[in-house]
Amino acid sequence: MVFVGKRCFKLHRIMLMIIGLWPYQKPFIWRIQSVFFFSTYCCTLFFQLSTFVTMTCNMDCILKRFSYICICCVYILSYYAFYFNSEIVRKTLQHIQFDWKMFENSDIMNVFEEYLFEAYIFVFSALIFVILSAIIFTIFECRSIILDVIAPINESRPRKIEMDFELFVDQEQYFVLYLVQEILGGFIGGWAILTAATFLTTVMKHFCATYKIASYLIQNTVTVHTLHLPVAQRMQFMHRSICLSVYIHKRTLKFCKGLFFSFGLWYFPLLLICVLSLSCLLFRLYSALMQFNDLRDIIMSCAILFSYFVYMLMANFLAQSYTEHSVGLLKSTYDTLWYVAPLSIQKSFLIMQKSIKSHKIVLGGLFVASIEGFSTLITSAVSYFTLLHVMCS
Repeated sequence: MVFVGKRCFKLHRIMLMIIGLWPYQKPFIWRIQSVFFFSTYCCTLFFQLSTFVTMTCNMDCILKRFSYICICCVYILSYYAFYFNSEIVRKTLQHIQFDWKMFENSDIMNVFEEYLFEAYIFVFSALIFVILSAIIFTIFECRSIILDVIAPINESRPRKIEMDFELFVDQEQYFVLYLVQEILGGFIGGWAILTAATFLTTVMKHFCATYKIASYLIQNTVTVHTLHLPVAQRMQFMHRSICLSVYIHKRTLKFCKGLFFSFGLWYFPLLLICVLSLSCLLFRLYSALMQFNDLRDIIMSCAILFSYFVYMLMANFLAQSYTEHSVGLLKSTYDTLWYVAPLSIQKSFLIMQKSIKSHKIVLGGLFVASIEGFSTLITSAVSYFTLLHVMCS
C-alpha cells in the first residue's frame, strides 16, 4: 500500500511545478515561468486600474471594480509569498520527509496516515472543485459566443465580461481579447491560491500529527505494562520515550516559528485585503438584492462571498487545530500514571507540566489565527459594509 504522504507529495509537486513554484526546478525554467506569471498579474492589475481613468461609473460600479482589484492583489500575494520563500518551502519538504523516515518502520506511521489522508482528501476535493468552477465560469462568460453558434439570430448578442478591463481597443470588436485576459488572469490567480492553500493545509496537518505522536509517546511512557518491566529496562524505556517526545515537540515548534514568521509577513496584508474585498462584496450583494434586476450580479456575488468565507474559515480552523495540538503534550503528562513512576521520571513530568505552553499562529505580529480570529474578521467586514452603506445612502 502506498503511503498517503507520498501521494500528497506528488500532488503538491505537480501543482507547484505548474506555476513555477517547485523549489527544486532548474533556474532557467523557473525564471521563464516567473516572468510569464509576473507579466500576467501586472497586466491584469494594470488593465483593471485603467478603467478608473477611462470610464466613469457610480458608487456600485466602483466598489465592484475595487473588489476584483482586491482579489487580484490576493492572487499576487499568494503567489509571491511562495516565490520569495522558496528556500523555506524546500526546507519544509525536507523537514516533513525526515519525520516520515524517522518512524517509517513503526506503528506511529498510522498517525501520519490518518492526518495526511484528511489533507489528501481535502486537496483532491479542492482541486476538482476549482477545475469544475473554472469550466463553468468559462462557459458562462462565453455564453454569447456559444449561443451565436448554437442558436444564431439576426443580430449578435451583447458581449460583456464580468470583470472590467480597459485594453484600449473596442470591446465588441475584440471581445475574445478581453475574454482571454479575464480567463487567463483568473485561472492563473485561482491556481496560485489553490496551490498555496492546499500546500499549507498539508503542512499544518503534518505538524498536528507530529504533536499527536509526541503526546502519544508521553502518554505511553508510564503504563501498567511498563511498570511491570525490570527496573533497568523500565528506566531505559521511560527515558527514551520522554527524550524522543521532547525532541519531536521541540523540533516541530522551532521549525513552525520560523515558517509562520516568514509567511505571516505576507498573509497578514492578505487578510486585510480579504476583509476589504468582503465588505465591498457585501455591499454589492445588498445593492443587487435591493434592486433585484441583475441575477448575474447576485450569483457572482454569492459565489465569491462563499469562496471568501470558506478560505478564511479553513485557514483559521487549521490554525485553531494546530494550537490545540501544540498543548496535547501537556495534557498527556497529566493523563499518564506519572505519580507512580520513579522519582527522576516524576521530576521530568513536573518540569514539562510547568514549561509547555500553547503555540499560537500570529500573522504580522498582530492577528492571532483562530476561530475567534475568524469571527473578528467577519465582524470587521460587516462593520466596513455598514460604514459604506451609511456613506452611500
